[in-house]
Amino acid sequence: MKLRKGWKLLSSAALAAVLAVTGCSQTVAPTQPGTETTKGQAPQDDGGQADMTAMLRLNLKTEPPSLDPPKGFDTTSNEVLNATMEGLARLDKNHKPQPAMAEKWTVSEDGKTYTFTLRDSKWSNGDPVTAQDFEFAFKRILDPNNAFPSAFLAYYIAGAEEYNTGKGNADAVLVKALDDKTLEVKLDAPAGFFTHILTQPTFFPVNKKVVESNPKWAENASSLVTNGPFKMEDWVHDQSIKIVKNDGYWDKDSVKLAGINWVMVNDENTQYQMYKTGQLDKVSSVPNDMKKQLIDSGEAKVESDASIYYYRMNTKMPPFNNVNIRKAFALAIDRQSLIDNVVQGKQTPALAHVPYGFPEPAGGDFREKGGAYLKDNDIEQAKVLLKKGMEEEGWTTLPPVTMTYNTSDGHKSIAQVLQEMYKKNLGVDVKLENKEWKVFLSDQRARNLQFSRSTIPADYGDPINYLELYVTDHPGNRINYSNKEYDTLVEKIRNTGDETARFKLMHDAEKIFMDDMPLVPIYFATKIFMDQPNVKGIVRHPVGTTDYKWAEVRKK
Repeated sequence: MKLRKGWKLLSSAALAAVLAVTGCSQTVAPTQPGTETTKGQAPQDDGGQADMTAMLRLNLKTEPPSLDPPKGFDTTSNEVLNATMEGLARLDKNHKPQPAMAEKWTVSEDGKTYTFTLRDSKWSNGDPVTAQDFEFAFKRILDPNNAFPSAFLAYYIAGAEEYNTGKGNADAVLVKALDDKTLEVKLDAPAGFFTHILTQPTFFPVNKKVVESNPKWAENASSLVTNGPFKMEDWVHDQSIKIVKNDGYWDKDSVKLAGINWVMVNDENTQYQMYKTGQLDKVSSVPNDMKKQLIDSGEAKVESDASIYYYRMNTKMPPFNNVNIRKAFALAIDRQSLIDNVVQGKQTPALAHVPYGFPEPAGGDFREKGGAYLKDNDIEQAKVLLKKGMEEEGWTTLPPVTMTYNTSDGHKSIAQVLQEMYKKNLGVDVKLENKEWKVFLSDQRARNLQFSRSTIPADYGDPINYLELYVTDHPGNRINYSNKEYDTLVEKIRNTGDETARFKLMHDAEKIFMDDMPLVPIYFATKIFMDQPNVKGIVRHPVGTTDYKWAEVRKK
């Protein structure tokens, strides 16, 4: 199979064995060293009675960039989309893809043709959800005129990459509505994890009639047409979103909430006070200065998370065009001190790119087998490399460096400590810059940022998630990293069927990447959250978007 330059975080053959349509369970990230986990399971039923009139009160923190599924390719947008829309499959409470808009599906003997039978369901405006809506939506994802950032996720579909890159047309994309209730999708090659991919918001359907009649259909509550457990009732931009139970949803009896109210408060202390005074039912982060206390007391919970927190270095912007200077910036920080004194969430120092959570074919964990590619807090070596890099470039003064992060107290605290470490350990003055999330994301995707914060969550349970991201011209690359040897190796990985050999190649690829050091890995993340005692049923997937379909507020 040819190299797919546009793929972000895609699983491969290892996941096929655990996500096949036979119902085997998804690989779940094992606990990282020093963390606790409930593996995202819904809380056990304590026998209380659900308040069917209750509105779950949440904090979205910021305005979602877009509620058009393939355009809103970010965690904020996905949280709302996953509650208001639904694709052919949905992750269940055990993190396995199960029939959703599709009542069932069959897979051809060669593993390349999927035939989905849709159940009877309706859009929030009363229209039936049809196979034609799905065909339209899938081809719309790939329309090069739309330039959707998540289009590469559909490249498994035959003809998809060619259409999206201007080398083909929509008719050549092998997605076809055979009738109102039957959708046929043909793939370039077998992918046993394809139904897991379809749980991603990118693949949610859109109402063909609505989209074609109103290009701005996803911009306001009055025009937003959805098909999920909840439907939009009110959207005050930059302030709040209100959704209510969708009585037209096929599985409405499983929905125990009257709806969800999101506020947009991007201040940790204010959010915490709102939770403590009963104005919020759940928070997904806590103030840094209280984190250790809240975790130690058990009030805040910690779950393992297959993701990495890091800073990207734009390899076309001085001084990060020099590999030795990039390595100096990666070595000159004390990750363990940062975790112990600032982040305080039982994270693990990231001394490589791929996090914990990916089993090796012969047993063990990918990260444990791969080991570390750098030493934490290696200040003396960092100084040597900084000097060497400056000499190679003929610089007596380092070009200005600006660290950019999206507005958040947590990100700000980390950036300030990194700024101090670079000053103390390298003698480098680093400027800090924060941007509102939507602006930050746009600038980073446009590769306009020199040194910028990121988190890579695992969308699929395989190390290739992290390796494919930095292929030349990949839309998730964002830092102009390019290495032909690396590109060739990633292509070889995608064409290798033997799992032992494939994992060996992935370790080789990670080594090349870390030798080039286009990022500063900081820590392998955890999820830290607090739920009010009477809130049950929120499902936090190790890989996937938090799901409120089964959430409920118990009567006190």
